[in-house]
Amino acid sequence: MLAATSFNSELTLPGTFDFTAGSLVGNVVEFAGGGPTSGNLAQTRLIQVDQPIEFRFKWQVSGIFATLLNTNSIWEIELFFEQYGPGEISLGTTGKTQVIYGTGTSGANTMSFPGSASTTISIPAGTLPVCVCDVVAVIRLLQPNGITPCFLAAFAEYGKIQFYKD
Repeated sequence: MLAATSFNSELTLPGTFDFTAGSLVGNVVEFAGGGPTSGNLAQTRLIQVDQPIEFRFKWQVSGIFATLLNTNSIWEIELFFEQYGPGEISLGTTGKTQVIYGTGTSGANTMSFPGSASTTISIPAGTLPVCVCDVVAVIRLLQPNGITPCFLAAFAEYGKIQFYKD
């Protein structure tokens, strides 16, 4: 598993509105690995393409202005893979998910506010080609229509990861 990666955001007003987020990525088989390097993708930066991969996200908002957000706003989390060499990678909807921000809308992925939320993007085995990629995750707060962006966006870089076939 890669070490926790923090998201970068320009919107932090300590005590007034605070946004923090982090994530983990790993080969599903290796998340529970033992030993000094087993399952530690921060050291190896290698993931087999014939095994499923999970990107786990957790974020939090707090402060007095957090209560002013629309309870039906939506968080959108999206993954980007920039491949070295020829070709382009597009995961389509596999690399994207949405989480309803507030408790104003019921659903499996809801977040009370102010508060924290988490979600996982799972990439099935065989989805990614054999390649070396720079991987970036983006989180955006959207209006309740799920299309129009609000004032908050952040990103996290995972660096170069080699996806290989054993």
